[in-house]
Amino acid sequence: MTEAVGPGRPVLWGRVRPPTPVISTARNSPKVDVPGGGRQGERLDSRFEALERAFGDQINFVASLSASDPELVVVFEGLDERVDLTNVAENLGFEILSEVETESEPDPDFPRRSKDQSLPVPGCIHAVCLNRSAMDELLRYWAEWKRSERLPHGYTPLRELFAHLKDVRPWGPLDRMRATDWSEYLAGLLPDTQHEIEIELWYRFSPALRDRAERDIATVIAADGGSVLSAVRVDEVGFHGMKALVPTETLSALARGDHDAVDVVKSTHVMYVRASSQSFLISESASDAGEPDPSLSAGPPVLCVLDGVPVTNHPLLADRLVVHDPDDLAGASSTGQRKHGTAMASVAVWGDLSTPTAPASRPVLVRPILAPNPATRDGTEELRRDELAPDLMRRVFRELFDGDGTGGPVGESIVVVSLSVGDPGAPFDGVMSAWARTLDWLSSLYGVVVVVSAGNHVRLPVAGGATSVADLTGPERAGAVNRAVAEAFPRRSLLAPADAINAVTVGALSQDAAGDVPPGPYRFDPGADSQIVNPVSALGSGHRRSIKPDLVAPGGRTYYRTPLEGDDALVPATSAGLGPGIKVAAADGHSLVFTSGTSPAAAMVAREAAELVDVLWQIADEPLSRAAIAAATKALLTHGARVPEDLLVDDRIGAHAHGYGELSRILSRGCAANEATIICAGTIGANEQRVVAVPLPSGLQQTGIKRLTATLAWLSPVNWRHRQYRRAALSFAKPTGLTELGTALDVQADASKRGTVQHAVWEVNRAVPYGRGDEFELTVQCREQAGGLNGAPVDFAVAISLWVAPELEVDVYQEIREQLEARVGVGVRT
Repeated sequence: MTEAVGPGRPVLWGRVRPPTPVISTARNSPKVDVPGGGRQGERLDSRFEALERAFGDQINFVASLSASDPELVVVFEGLDERVDLTNVAENLGFEILSEVETESEPDPDFPRRSKDQSLPVPGCIHAVCLNRSAMDELLRYWAEWKRSERLPHGYTPLRELFAHLKDVRPWGPLDRMRATDWSEYLAGLLPDTQHEIEIELWYRFSPALRDRAERDIATVIAADGGSVLSAVRVDEVGFHGMKALVPTETLSALARGDHDAVDVVKSTHVMYVRASSQSFLISESASDAGEPDPSLSAGPPVLCVLDGVPVTNHPLLADRLVVHDPDDLAGASSTGQRKHGTAMASVAVWGDLSTPTAPASRPVLVRPILAPNPATRDGTEELRRDELAPDLMRRVFRELFDGDGTGGPVGESIVVVSLSVGDPGAPFDGVMSAWARTLDWLSSLYGVVVVVSAGNHVRLPVAGGATSVADLTGPERAGAVNRAVAEAFPRRSLLAPADAINAVTVGALSQDAAGDVPPGPYRFDPGADSQIVNPVSALGSGHRRSIKPDLVAPGGRTYYRTPLEGDDALVPATSAGLGPGIKVAAADGHSLVFTSGTSPAAAMVAREAAELVDVLWQIADEPLSRAAIAAATKALLTHGARVPEDLLVDDRIGAHAHGYGELSRILSRGCAANEATIICAGTIGANEQRVVAVPLPSGLQQTGIKRLTATLAWLSPVNWRHRQYRRAALSFAKPTGLTELGTALDVQADASKRGTVQHAVWEVNRAVPYGRGDEFELTVQCREQAGGLNGAPVDFAVAISLWVAPELEVDVYQEIREQLEARVGVGVRT
């Protein structure tokens, strides 16, 4: 039973049983013991005193600008607490700006109530805005609680917060600066001109307060010699942002850390100030494209690429792209500047051109969102100077699925959106980025799969000097590079919008099909012929330590410059025309180049997602909604993933680097005879469960390896105001009715239930006491959180595979297929 995978054995369509109610038995028991009032006073009195000083500084700052009344944003970080401060906020007169669930490393003052003290501790971060009166009341209640550990009736949440308080501090300039490397950003800009910065404001509940914040910040920007380009609000995700032009001197002050010289980073209105920039790795020109495959794409597109403007007359792309450019970004770029957009369109159509493959069967829709930035030295493709990502995403998705008000939707057939763009100024730090929140809202609203690149971190610091790595060879060098990546974690976190929970986030393997490419002088291969994750690839985890990136894919090998004595970091070398990397169409309109990083890796996954959409349309026994196809596509993408056995990764980062693994099984190509993959799609409501039953083949009573894989995926609505954020929490337990499966392989069980994908693999090597005529069952449950689902159902999909070792000669596919066909007309699918 060794027949290869083939289209004659496509993924099978299954059914889910009707929903039944389920009673939640979840209980929240204390995880830690808390210190008393005396110890909390010792720990935190100085921090509350710092709040008073910070408020005084804010009074002076506001007075100097003749601006609005002074306020202070205060951050409370609690361990093992889930208090609701709503009533306390009303009583004290402060505004809750943000609440985020977190997980922290253990703290000796908060010992865990378990033997394993190394486990992370859940908690919550509350950001609140206080005026002078609220500040005075807060300090009075703090003093009262320290003395008696009691507070008046109605203030129990504040009492609990004080008891569990790990830290309290003002939101200051360093918070507002996010993690932008201002020195590096400044180095890539043209001098003696003005440059754009992005300012994210705290989203205030009152429109009047939002108006006041805009006016105050406009005044601050003008006083520093700048001007406001745009201001937008996306109420659905709580985003309030501004783009502004500022003098080079302002950026120089930020690079020096001279915050006193830049008033915008001192304003209480401001949540973040960051630079919007991109970092793409593209080689010199290689060879000419040659003669393309003569077969042309047909039918409506199912994949939309959001990127730069592509060169549409390249022989490899001609008649294979549909470009929708309502902002006329083509008019802002010459042909030779369209590097990234052309490269990503090329991957979406062809994959890696070093590997002979057929082109995409359908045209690819490209909606340009990037244009060359004239203020950068190399004309880097970025968002327009006046554009803010959340507002742009809202506009683009409405164009695709609703129309722009003057015409109908341009992307009704689109199911997959590819976004190989990230914001280096917004690395994930536990707080969901506004860009990610927007994608989560839009993907759930319109029912689409969004594939996002994890982001690239170009510079790799090396403790002990960079030459210590380059001097090594073989696996020792690969291990040293991996150690450097692990030691730099978490400063190499996901770049927005890769933190989106509904998105499929893709990291990059140091892998391509370019063959043996000698590094030559002044370059070296960091992997040294070992299989590693590309060192530029951003690392997870995601929201509440969920698995991120979801997947990794070939992102090309990135060679590094041979460091000089005294260098403390490794930096990628300019890739030569012979590679290595992912081979793509070039912006000159006729030749080929190489690129590497998470951008082509994400485009590779998006390409496979589009192929899966076609498979689903072919195998479904009735028309499906876009959301159902999207959920099923997302499930099948992850279902084919496994962590490569030969992948070298540092134990300290593990799944943070590779997620669920690479696409070891390309399910759009079908199944082998000794396996069967079944996909089911449906909807589920709060406190409901649905059962997927899979028939078994004969021949399982033999001793030998049987592998069972299950993947659950859904698109969750979100509530940006709520600390839990995700409204729909779906999960499955271990399947029943086959045999005792033991512990799942490859994944962290808890982390795999915190996003919108759950994936598990089990293997047994014993005889199974069941066979044809029997079935095993997997039960999916849904519980609501973050304010609930309000009666709305959630689209979900489950993919299940049974694989039997070929030497057992079990025709798994045919036997399961026959039994499924016999059930047609029985049961409920949606």
